[in-house]
Amino acid sequence: MSEGEPSMTDYPSPVDHGWLSVHAFYASNANPMLVEGVRPLVDELRADGLISRYFFIKYWMEGPHVRLRVLPAPGVDPALVRARMDAALGAFLRRRPALYEVDSEGLGSLYKQMFLAEYGQQRWDAEYGPDGAMPMRANNSYHHIPYEREYGRYGGPAGIELAEWHFEHSSDVVLDLLATTNVHVRPVLLGLSAQLSMMMCAAFLPDDRRIAEFLDEYRRFWEVSYSEPSDDYHNSFDTSYRKMDAGLRDRLAAIRAAARDDAAVRATGVEGRWSAHCRELRDRVVAATGRGELVFQRGGGEPTPVADLDIALPIVLSSFVHMTNNRLGVSILDEIYLSYLMRTALLDDLAPAGPR
Repeated sequence: MSEGEPSMTDYPSPVDHGWLSVHAFYASNANPMLVEGVRPLVDELRADGLISRYFFIKYWMEGPHVRLRVLPAPGVDPALVRARMDAALGAFLRRRPALYEVDSEGLGSLYKQMFLAEYGQQRWDAEYGPDGAMPMRANNSYHHIPYEREYGRYGGPAGIELAEWHFEHSSDVVLDLLATTNVHVRPVLLGLSAQLSMMMCAAFLPDDRRIAEFLDEYRRFWEVSYSEPSDDYHNSFDTSYRKMDAGLRDRLAAIRAAARDDAAVRATGVEGRWSAHCRELRDRVVAATGRGELVFQRGGGEPTPVADLDIALPIVLSSFVHMTNNRLGVSILDEIYLSYLMRTALLDDLAPAGPR
């Protein structure tokens, strides 16, 4: 290979695609904006044949906001789609503005910690300077900011296409739940998160011990990344678990059976849609892995093809679980808590008297 010639594992430019991306900054509970602003907009764009795909995430950088990404349908003028997005978001923000401003001084150190955990010191220095501070975007404003595809995280071009297909399904399910359930009630939110997460884990990892191992690694990753003092929390986690262990174990067992398409436990409604989607998602990941299409970049290393399902499945599962929780509005600390509870329930099912 000559110098300068791209290798087989070079990624395309992360912004060389047809997606439109708008960040709507909203210093309040984002769920009303999603249900009353984003959902009707997406429904209208779909009904008019203007988009072929969409998804959203919640984010914190430069102030709490929703990132909405839409892919115009073939032959559709992106400017038309962008104008519809601007009109819908502008109308919502005028009708129901967030009333409180972000405490930029109070949150500055937290946001820097979160940035460093996700992107590292080098990226911080490049964006804000070694001694700089993260600026806050104006509340109740929206900005068109390019969507940067995360090729390294999701497995290269084939992996990101698969991920974006999944993101749309995840966004649809979460929007339905936000519109029809009391997600503002903390036990409801955590219960939905646990059920969606376990459904996906069981679809990807049919062996319960592998799920327990995955959840342990998942929890440890977030504890290390965000410097959460895990030992301070685990005793309280155990206390919470013992108040609900029988009911939690029964519910998680039913979810695992439904995820594995057990005829005796047939999921319906949103749960049934999610179960069917998770199984199809796993099938697509398995097929892409078998074709040698997934190329991951981890830990600052070079992009590397991954052909081993035992490696590929947990990699993508971790991101898929986390991003669905993100859409629901589940915090990192809550993900740590739920991972601990679900792993403990699994281990109690596998060996009730065994060590954890």
